[in-house]
Formats: sequence, C-alpha cells, structure tokens
Amino acid sequence: MSTTAESLPHAQGRRAPSPTKVLRSLFWTLLFRGRASQQAGAQKTRRQRSLGLTLFIYAMVGLMPALFSQYTDIFVFACTLHGFTLMFASLSLASSAGTMLFMKEEAEILLHRPVTPQQMLRAKCAVLAGFAFILALSLNLAGLIAGLWSKGGSWRFIPAHLFSTALLMLFSAASIVLVYNACLKWFGRERLDNLLTTLQSLLTVVMILGGQIMPRLLHLESFKNFDHIDTWMLALPPIWFGALDALISGTTLNASMLWLPAALALVVTFGTSWLALEKLGSAYGQGLMNLNESAGTTKDRTKPRGVWLAAIVKLPLLRWWLRDPVERESFKLTTAYLFRDREIKLRLYPGIAPMLIMPLVMLFSGGKGGADGAMMMQGFATCFLGMVSLQAMMFLGCSEHWRAAAFFHVAPLRHWSPLFHGSRKAVLCWLSFPVLILQTTLICAMQRSWTPLALSLPAVLFLPTFSLVTGLMGQWLPLSKPPEDVKNTSAGCLMMMGSMLAAGIIGGLSSWMWQLGYFAMFLFLEALLMLGATVLMKYLMRDTPWVPQPE
Repeated sequence: MSTTAESLPHAQGRRAPSPTKVLRSLFWTLLFRGRASQQAGAQKTRRQRSLGLTLFIYAMVGLMPALFSQYTDIFVFACTLHGFTLMFASLSLASSAGTMLFMKEEAEILLHRPVTPQQMLRAKCAVLAGFAFILALSLNLAGLIAGLWSKGGSWRFIPAHLFSTALLMLFSAASIVLVYNACLKWFGRERLDNLLTTLQSLLTVVMILGGQIMPRLLHLESFKNFDHIDTWMLALPPIWFGALDALISGTTLNASMLWLPAALALVVTFGTSWLALEKLGSAYGQGLMNLNESAGTTKDRTKPRGVWLAAIVKLPLLRWWLRDPVERESFKLTTAYLFRDREIKLRLYPGIAPMLIMPLVMLFSGGKGGADGAMMMQGFATCFLGMVSLQAMMFLGCSEHWRAAAFFHVAPLRHWSPLFHGSRKAVLCWLSFPVLILQTTLICAMQRSWTPLALSLPAVLFLPTFSLVTGLMGQWLPLSKPPEDVKNTSAGCLMMMGSMLAAGIIGGLSSWMWQLGYFAMFLFLEALLMLGATVLMKYLMRDTPWVPQPE
C-alpha cells in the first residue's frame, strides 16, 4: 500500500511534493483548524472568526502610531512601528508558539516516517513567521500609508517596511524557537512548561502596559526631534529594523549613523536563525521524544510527591482553617493543579497577570486627581482583586482530566460544598492574598508611604466573602467539566459587573472614611457586613442539592 501511494504521483505525471512543503501545509491547517478531528468544521469557522477579529483589532491599534507620522523623520516613525509590532505581534506569536512547537503526539505520528527533525522544525518556524507576518501586516497597514507623509518619506518606504517587517518576524520566530529548544534541551520538560506560562503572562502584562505607556511616549519632544543614536539604543531591535527602513527608503538624518544598527538587523536575524534551526535543530527530535517520557531523573521519580504540601497543611493556621478533612483534601488537589498542571497554568496565570499591574495602570491614567484620587484608585484596585478568585474558580472547574470527577459522585460525601470551599481556600491562599500583598507593596514603594497598607485592609475582609459568589451559581466541583465548557456566558458577565460594582463601593467608602477619620469604624462595620454575607451565602449553598452525574 505504501509503495502504491508513493508511485501514484509519478504514474499521473506529477512530481511528488517535498516533505517540507507537505509539513508546512499540515501545520498551516493545524494552526487554523485545531487538532481535534471532531467538529473540525465548526472549530475552523470559530478560529477564522477569531483571527478576523484579531486582525481588525490590530488594524485599529495600528492607527495610533500612524497619527504620529507627520511629526518626525521616517527613521523614528519606522522604529515606532517596529516597536508596536514587536510588542503586539511578536508576543502574540510567543503565546501560541509553544503549542505548535512541542506536541507530545507528533513524535509518535511523524518521527517514524521519512521526515527529519530539522525538516519539522524548519516547517514550523516558517509557519510561525508567516502567521506573525500576517498579524504584523494588519498592525502596520495604516502606518504603511501614513509613512509617505513622514519627513524624508517616499514611495520606497512601503517595500522597505514590508521587507524589514518580514525580517523582524523571522527574527522573532527564530528567537522563540531558539529559547524553547534550548530550554527543552538543557532544563527539561517541567521548566519548559513554566517558560510557556511565563511568556504568556508577560504577553498580557506588556500589552496592557504598552497600551498605557506608548501613547505618552509618542508625545515626547525627544522623539519628535531625534538626531542621534545613543550606544544603549543599539540593544533595541526596533532601532535595527528602523535603520534598515531608513537606509532603503531615505531619511533626513545622517545616514552614516544608521549603517551599524541596520547591519545588526541582518546579522542578528540570520545568526539567530542559524542557531535555532541548525545548531539546535538536531536536538529537536530528541526533545519531542522526551516530552512523552516522565520528567526528571530516576532519582527524582522515586522521590514521593506532595510531601511539602502535606507538611504545609499541618501548619497551625492552615490546620485550623482546614478542619474539615474533605476541604483539606480538596485544598491539596487544587494546589497540586495550580502548581503542576500545564493546562491550568497556561489558562489561568495569563488571565490574572493584569491584576498585578492594575495600580500602575490606574496611577498612569489618574495621576491628575492628586492624593485623594490616588487613594480612591488604590481602594478600588485592591478590592477589584476579587476578580482573581472568580477567574480562578471558573478555570479550576474545568480540566482535561474531567472524567476523573466521577469519583466525587461515588465517594461517600454528604454535600459538594466542602469540595468548593477547599478549592476556594486554595485560590485565596496561593493567588488572591499573594497578589494583594504584591500589589500593596508595589503601591507603598511608588508612593513612599505606609498609607496603602492600611487601605488594603478592607480588601482583606472583602476577598474571602466575595470568593463565595461562584458557589451561588449552582453545584461546583473541582476539575469536573471539559475545557470547552468555559464560555463567556451572561452569568459570567453579571459576576464581573458585580465585582466591579462591589469593588467600587468598598474601595470608594474606605478612602472616603480614611479622609473623614472614621476608618476604624468603617472596618468594624465592614467586618460585620462581610460576616453576615458569608453566613447567608453558605446557607444558600447548603440548600443546593447534588446534581446527578451526566451519563
């Protein structure tokens, strides 16, 4: 059968396609359709709609630097465009590259065929660079036209910027492949998963910060009257590719200062590509096979897991907080998934990353309000962290291992609420309160005052009570639904609106009472209110019966 299939193209007078071309076509299909064979048409349609919406949003974002074109030289304008492209398109590429580069099933399906690991890696890198270029082209669409009105701009800017943008995306894709492959080769699978999570979280943080900071940088006079390149600027990739633009299309600046950064754009891009595809390309196949093996050395595998967690729950405070044995075991299960499960980490942590930078965003946006305005924003930001628990509980209700939740229905449990409370307390212990501490520390350092520490106390009382809201929506079991069941329903929107409203009320009242001198009385009244709300919500949950397991 294999011989017949191989000879068929020649029998029909056609030349057999190269393995690299077939692989590129395969990976393009996987990128736009997904890997699940079931409901492939529906998934393809959803992905195409999502891609179309993403391209539209990128085109709208690209209008921002385009408005800046007439005020500066073509070199500075090109650097600005490349800065936006690197921030949005390249980091979006980083967030999706790990899934394409390292899939456990590919080693079993492809590596026994006459396909070398280097061919697979080159095909994937080509698809990643092409996908990134599509995003970058949408982001630079307005800038390509607006660049014609920059100082020194001409029609040559359009082909020059298309070439430099394609080169930038090749550099980005090669850099991502290089980092991932090196991490998999030298640090192992577990650290690779942590790297993917870190990069996705970094993507969210950088995009939100960039959306706040970049518009302010565009109005700086130093950018409008740029006349030289400092040494430290040579470390910035947008400077390299902007210099390449300016040399090809022309500029009003001294061209001699642009040759070195333009040369760096070419040398670093091809050097990175060679390291990623040739130097480390030979280790790519072994890395794929290692994904199917258990992580760690033999010594690590014989070491019992969960020892540290068992010791933590025996600490006096946690032992009192987790008196119910069902809550304690649910706490341990949720903690294990929060720290070990790749799927949970990739979906959850990028979602809560913006909460860490909420104070920065608010201070950038509302600095004109003075001390009173800063206090109001800080009160709102700390109470808004209730969204951390809502998002976490939403994601922790779903898992790729959802079929194992049948155990909850056959175990002799009187009610589902202890499972909910154990997971809720794990979220508070490992996410909500640590984020609150980090955020408060950050604001104290920025304001050089201990006042934000006191203003965070209302959030300490608010967060545990607000974390009960998810349980009011019906029976909640940890990890009991398939991941595709996570949808933006009207109930989720209502919970988000309720969170913002409650955060605004509590935060606004706390800052107002601080100014009036009644902060201690406010804390006492809030404690009574939160205690009453907690008792009421727990009573309502106890009245929600078990729901039979679906067949």
